[in-house]
Amino acid sequence: MATKKSTQNAISPELQSFIDEIAARYQPDPEALHRRIENAETRYNRYQNFTDIPARLVDKLQSLILEGWRFHLAGPASVIANPSMISVTLQKPLPLIEQELEALRVKTSETYHNELIDSMELAIDTLIAEAAEDARRQAEEQAIANQSAMRGQLRNLLKQGIV
Repeated sequence: MATKKSTQNAISPELQSFIDEIAARYQPDPEALHRRIENAETRYNRYQNFTDIPARLVDKLQSLILEGWRFHLAGPASVIANPSMISVTLQKPLPLIEQELEALRVKTSETYHNELIDSMELAIDTLIAEAAEDARRQAEEQAIANQSAMRGQLRNLLKQGIV
């Protein structure tokens, strides 16, 4: 039974070489992944802007400062048209920054690998469509050839019946 199953699952050498070629073409590039992660870390914002009415914002700021958030005075200050609102920029606490950066690294890596898989699947789908089109064309050609052969045989039979 094992022999029967292995012969059913055997892949032709041509197909195996093609699969190897696709797998080699879509291997993850560690340098490209590293660049993507570096770009994501560079774009990561270590500061957060809070805007609210003063009474609510002061309560929120007190709890945030106790959690490790710090004022960021050197950053750009937002301009608010409403005089009853205030805006404050705080720097995130270091543990939160590290946690968010780690999540960002994982997300960037997953996105990169998913893009590779999607590209590989697109290439495979394209090749399957081409193979299906070739098979359809060959089937049509075979049907035309069979039809022509039948027509010739019928013509010969009819000629023999007339003569």
